[in-house]
Amino acid sequence: MLKYELKKYILKPSVIICLAVLLLVNLVKVLEIYCQGSGRQILFSGKGRIEISKDVLYEKYGGEITQEKIESLKAELAVAEQKLEEYGIIEEPIENTYTGYPYGDVNLIKDIISSYEYALLYTNTSNELSDRAAEKAAFYEGRNEYDKRESELYEYCFKGRAADSYINSDAYTNIFDYKFSTVISMLLIVLAVSPIVSKEYVFGYHNLIISSGKRKKVMHAKLFTAALFTVVMSFVVFLSDVFYWNQLYGLSGFGEPIYTLQEYALCPLDLNLFGALAVTYLLRLAILMMFTFLTTAISSFFKNDILSMTASIAAGFILVIGSEHLPGVFNPVLIIGTDSIFSEFSAVNIMGFPVFAFLVTLAEVIILTVIFAFITAKRGLCLLYTSD
Repeated sequence: MLKYELKKYILKPSVIICLAVLLLVNLVKVLEIYCQGSGRQILFSGKGRIEISKDVLYEKYGGEITQEKIESLKAELAVAEQKLEEYGIIEEPIENTYTGYPYGDVNLIKDIISSYEYALLYTNTSNELSDRAAEKAAFYEGRNEYDKRESELYEYCFKGRAADSYINSDAYTNIFDYKFSTVISMLLIVLAVSPIVSKEYVFGYHNLIISSGKRKKVMHAKLFTAALFTVVMSFVVFLSDVFYWNQLYGLSGFGEPIYTLQEYALCPLDLNLFGALAVTYLLRLAILMMFTFLTTAISSFFKNDILSMTASIAAGFILVIGSEHLPGVFNPVLIIGTDSIFSEFSAVNIMGFPVFAFLVTLAEVIILTVIFAFITAKRGLCLLYTSD
């Protein structure tokens, strides 16, 4: 029965072609963002050498920080500063430089040194944050239990952290902040899933389902088909995100803690970078699964697949646009992009206990998913109860 539902609604040429087209659209969007950022100088300014030099320097100084690398960086900075003093600000590139320009070399090397300093001093930073939180917890003892617990959670999150590597953050920050692929995934869900109940009436298949006496099995197969499609499709789309950004910037240091990246110094979660990618995918899957079962629920209220598709598109539009007006943790779209989740400590008061805000939002999404699936099952069974 599952195989039949997959062939009927998912494994269709139209769905597969649409997936291929949307992956290309996703690539265009990634390139657009890239061109608006650091890629502009490569594609339009003719200064691609600057980007190449970044790669060369990262190959030399990326990864674990060693004393040898530190001494080499200092020597290279001294040479670059000497050339800058000798040549000044020049318009034409010169030989024996990374970027072609002494001031470019100085800036790039100083950026790496700054990243080194961040990593080497991060233990001190995290200990200061932890000690400060411990002092606050002691202050609130007997005064305010919630503030005490929140301070203790803050202390626990930042205590004993250490970073000893330099990792290029460009690909990671773009992946964590990227939301467009989730939107196009929603369009594909509408195409594949919105007719999953309503279309049974278009060709009169509901009469066959009723006469077979397998209404419950059919509805369960439909729900499982929709869920399976969402898991596989969302994973393919997320892999395309990772592949595209990796080709543009490069991904490395999967085993390093996420706070190795300076942008996520205050990340409350003790994850490595591979784990952060996995969490990003799972949170996007959660919101897409919610939308999938919202779509199946809508489908169960219609006997026309065109109307079902139209209503599902409208629901998706309301979800994306309307969510901008929902406060904080009640905004389900909040978990699509994990950049804000990884870059700040945010907790809410749940019965006197601090809980990470994104976990509250995730719980809301899961509850809505279950509700929509329940509505689909019950409403679908009602529609398949009597024949025309």
